[in-house]
This record gives sequence, C-alpha cells and structure tokens, in this order.
Amino acid sequence: MYICIDLGGSNIRGTWMDRDGRCGEVLNVPRPRELAGTKKALAGLIQNVMQKSPGAVNNIGIASAGPLNLEQGIYFTPTNMPELKGFDLAGFVSGIFGIRPVLENDAQAAALGEIFNGCLAGEKDALVFTLGTGLGSGVIMDRRVWRGRLDAGPELGHVYMGPNRGKRCGCGQTGCAETWLNAAALKEMAVQNGLSLASLKDLDIYLEKKDEKALVTMQQYGRRLGLFLSQMVSIFGIKNIGLSGGLSRLGPCFSEVVPQSINFRLKTRPWLIPDRIELSPDPQMSALWGMGYLMQQ
Repeated sequence: MYICIDLGGSNIRGTWMDRDGRCGEVLNVPRPRELAGTKKALAGLIQNVMQKSPGAVNNIGIASAGPLNLEQGIYFTPTNMPELKGFDLAGFVSGIFGIRPVLENDAQAAALGEIFNGCLAGEKDALVFTLGTGLGSGVIMDRRVWRGRLDAGPELGHVYMGPNRGKRCGCGQTGCAETWLNAAALKEMAVQNGLSLASLKDLDIYLEKKDEKALVTMQQYGRRLGLFLSQMVSIFGIKNIGLSGGLSRLGPCFSEVVPQSINFRLKTRPWLIPDRIELSPDPQMSALWGMGYLMQQ
C-alpha cells in the first residue's frame, strides 16, 4: 500500500492507494499558514491515513507546490507558501515515520495522475494544466515527467502573455499566463462584466441560471485559455491536453470556446491542433493518482 499526500496552499489531502489505483477515503485538513502548524497537520494526516490503510505501507508520496529540491527534499522559496522556505520536508517525514518519502511537484504529479487514472488514461504524451489559485503545468513524454534542465520542470504558468494584465504575479513579474488564467483573473472578468461576487463560487450560481453576463465571462476565459494552449502545443508538439484544478469544474461552460480559439490561432498550421482536450473526472484526485503511479515505477 502507498500513502499519497497532496500538500497544497490551503489544504492537505491524503489517502491510501494500491497498485491498481484503488484508494480509500480521501482525508482533508486545512493547512495552517505557518511552518509549525503545517508540520503538525501533515504528520497528523499521514498518521490517520496509515491507520486506515488495509495493508502494510510500503511508501509515502507527497505532491506539493514548489519550487522544491526533489533530490534533497527541501523547499526553495515557494511562491504561494513562503513560510515553508528552507523546510526539509523529506527529513521531517522520514524522521517521524521511518520512510523517506517520494516527492513531486504537484502539477507534475497531477499530469501523471491524469495519464494513469484520469482524463488521459493510457496516453504516453500529454500536457496537463491545473487551473486554480495559480496555473500549474506538467509535461509528460513517454509516460514520464519531462523536466528539461529544471528540477520541477518548466513553469509554463510564467510564460508571458502580454502587458494588459497589470496584476503582479507571485513571481514578482507582470503579464504571466497565471495572472491571466487563475481564479483571481476569472473573478475580475466576472466583476468587470457586471456580476456581483462575494467569492468565485458565486459564479457557479449565475451559470446555473444561465445568466448572460456569466456566460460571456466564460467565453472570454475560454478564448484566453485557448490562446495559451495554442502556444503550448506550438512549443511541445504534444496534442493531448488535460485540464485539472478547481477551475476545471467550469469546463463545460468554456469547453466549446477553447478549441475555437486554438483553431483560429493555428489555422495556418493545422497539424498542431490538439487531438484531445479533456477535463479531469476528479481534479482533487489528480495529484494523488500521480503519486500512486510514481511510487510504482
């Protein structure tokens, strides 16, 4: 049995998983925004999952936002979790449980999860993007994470998409794709279109009512996403695309616009048009599936 953990900015999720991808109940706890609280929450969650495992635990896998030195198991300066800077994650877990964990960037883990047990199951090559608080990316070639020369792989959320978004990215720059496509950007678009939102979840209510302003907002978002994806397939030549993360739940509201935007951008290079653009069947499981797959290799 494997213990699979997804350590995020706001929450920590975990479950046990067997070699066939079968898993138990997914436990979820809030992640305190300070180091001591994060350590306590993480250790407690791992302990609870281990107690629920129906068999002996062979390994522990943790997916986490980075940047993270995967070899040493130490955080660099996480953009959205600055309190974890320098935290020896691998040493902390192995010191308590006697197992040195397998670590992976959360977006890469999500990409592996989608080819293992998700929307692109069985594919060898894929580009998977997690749409949420940020914009994560995973590049899969021959069923392995492609990293280039970077520990965590290419950070495609920081590809420059233009100067019109003045909001500064967590990396310190402006114009990053993340600032055009994350949850904050979508909420800003909705407000600019005249919707009153206490939180982005209110957009779901407007969409259920088929509110015209909400539908226009999703079309605008879909065009932005299509523009970004057209750049990605032009760079990597990979034609299987998966979308995960919290915003992928809204996929049915922008899924028609995205390929239209891509097709327009690539109309003179039709050989680059993706074969598949799929939505994760369970975005909360993407990284957990990925860690289960990774620990089998």
